[in-house]
Amino acid sequence: MFFIMQTLQGALLSCTYTVLDYAQTGLIAAVFFFKVAKEGVQLPPDRTVCPLCLQKRVNPSVITVSGFVFCYACVFKFVTQYKRCPATMMPATVDQIRRLFHDV
Repeated sequence: MFFIMQTLQGALLSCTYTVLDYAQTGLIAAVFFFKVAKEGVQLPPDRTVCPLCLQKRVNPSVITVSGFVFCYACVFKFVTQYKRCPATMMPATVDQIRRLFHDV
């Protein structure tokens, strides 16, 4: 009986690790393939520039579905109008916009 329980436990752990491994690989692939959509705004080479207004970012804000940073006013207006992240075109709401603050 102990041998059967030990065998079942080993099989269950093996299945769990396999599923988690594929889930992690899938997540990495999703981030790679959906990072920037062809229809999305082009990202400027200078990371301090907002991809929407192409000016130095004012009140930097991140959209949590993608992690991209924009001016607060720019991303708020875009997400309100299109209900999507400007860079990845993934569905988004204004509740997913977070202001970024610098420590002084």
